[in-house]
Amino acid sequence: MRELGRVPVSAGARGATQALTRALEDPAVRDGSAPERRRWFAGFSRRHRLVVGSLVALVGIGVGVPAVATSMLARTGEFGDPATSTEVDDTEWLDPGADDLPQVIIDAYPDYLTLPPGMPENLAIADTSRLMGAMGAEHAVGQAVVQESYVTQVYETFAICAWTDAWLGAHASADSDAEALATAWIGDFDNYRAFSRSESVRDRMAVIATAAGNGNPGIVTGAYTENDCAVRLGDNQ
Repeated sequence: MRELGRVPVSAGARGATQALTRALEDPAVRDGSAPERRRWFAGFSRRHRLVVGSLVALVGIGVGVPAVATSMLARTGEFGDPATSTEVDDTEWLDPGADDLPQVIIDAYPDYLTLPPGMPENLAIADTSRLMGAMGAEHAVGQAVVQESYVTQVYETFAICAWTDAWLGAHASADSDAEALATAWIGDFDNYRAFSRSESVRDRMAVIATAAGNGNPGIVTGAYTENDCAVRLGDNQ
């Protein structure tokens, strides 16, 4: 079994990941001074576009895994060893090609994860299931693994998009209470504790939270765009 960190990915996916890395390392982006392309929409649709090899679908993939799977189920029974790599944690290795992956994704919904008022968890589950399903479509059972913490990050980044959109909607409608609620969520790293293990992510999210607190829609809209939130949340087209 190969680890996803060594499985060849499309040139587009690789380029997108490299672009995200460069963006997070760019001081102009991290301090919010870089020009941002404004793109956001109001409301949510149940029609989500499938994203194969998106930025989020490659973030957090580990690099040290067992050589042989112990079963053909999604849960391999093997766990990462952080001592082997800084890119590995102690969560279980999952096989994205296994038939029972959909149920594992549902069960993996983080207990602590909250979405904006009125948004059902099923939207996050559907988005995460599609992204993981895309991995399974590319890698047959027994051919690749990814850590469960990666699934957690996919859920968390969906929530970041949801709360970013909620902030933008509240700001546009002058709903100060909803805007304050979204600002508080965005500024609390514990709400996306797996994703925020990266220092560059914490730095960038701190900039976004500060901008939200200052009522700066430009930086928040830029975050919405750079995180591909229009794709994650779906649109009305």
